[in-house]
Amino acid sequence: MSFPKWKKVLVVDLGFLGDTVHSIPAIRALALSGAKVDVMTTPVGAELLDLVSEVNRTWMIPLRKPSPPPWKNLGTLCAIRKEKYDGAITFAGSDRNLFCVGWSGASDRVAHRTGRNSWPARWRLTRTVSLRDRTQPVFEQRLAVLRELGWAGENPGWAWRIPKEDVAWIHAQSADPFLHLSISAASSPLNEWPLDDWAASLRGLWQQAPRVKIFATGAGSERENARLRDLSALVADPRLQILRERLSIPRLVALVQAGCAHVGLDSGVLHLAVALGKPTVSLFRDSLGRPGWAPRGKNHQVRVSSCSCLESGDITCEGGRARCLAQIPSAEVSRMILHALPSEALG
Repeated sequence: MSFPKWKKVLVVDLGFLGDTVHSIPAIRALALSGAKVDVMTTPVGAELLDLVSEVNRTWMIPLRKPSPPPWKNLGTLCAIRKEKYDGAITFAGSDRNLFCVGWSGASDRVAHRTGRNSWPARWRLTRTVSLRDRTQPVFEQRLAVLRELGWAGENPGWAWRIPKEDVAWIHAQSADPFLHLSISAASSPLNEWPLDDWAASLRGLWQQAPRVKIFATGAGSERENARLRDLSALVADPRLQILRERLSIPRLVALVQAGCAHVGLDSGVLHLAVALGKPTVSLFRDSLGRPGWAPRGKNHQVRVSSCSCLESGDITCEGGRARCLAQIPSAEVSRMILHALPSEALG
């Protein structure tokens, strides 16, 4: 099968930060094949894709939890149809993505299917791509969609154009080595480690690496800000700098890029750090999709906690506290962070 000779293609990528990060290699591969690539995405996705030179333009669709039904965005879909795209494609197989591809007006409308997609979502598609191998990294799963269409290129990876003013901002914040810390997971509180354990792990880290500063950020929600305030009170140390206001995505990228390493959970910022080539330490509870989302390679330390909810099929945790993650010892996390630090940060 020869790869489609699309000159103008729409990628439908309606997800949050981590989803967009993992779509970028496939988006760049499409552009490098000669197509002009537009992306239908969320506001946070549009912020991130503005840093990717291969993206021609973005169409923004507001999403939240719970998100509005797809037909609430018919105005944007009508404008997209007027563009007369040669092709429209989605790498993630949600019904919302399939619906938008099908109604895009593109000549060729391609989607990855999950096996659970509803008939209305599949109705106007011209081609579907078979189920992905969920043991592969998510970005590889998305490149595999292109390979099934006949693409034979190499993974182009990630490339960023970070604004100079954002780079200058972070260099003005600290001349000392620092870590980036993310303690909240927008996807679910059940992906979060207890705050008292975070505090204990930071104290253990500073016993061996007293010069290291830590910048902790969140998405700006009331719940995440409350967690940051509580962590600051527990730690009570000026080496922990809490950035309570939501950083713009370019500024967040500059911050993570300048740090020695990223420490956190199964969240979008972790995937951003991996894409930026930073060492990471991450805590995961086991799940069916975990093999695709957990970072791989010698620069990435992943602590996976066995989850009884996965084994039984029932969520038995109460109060939004994951019992499985609470079993991870803080001293173990301190050691993992120390291992991620470069030698100059340990002096």
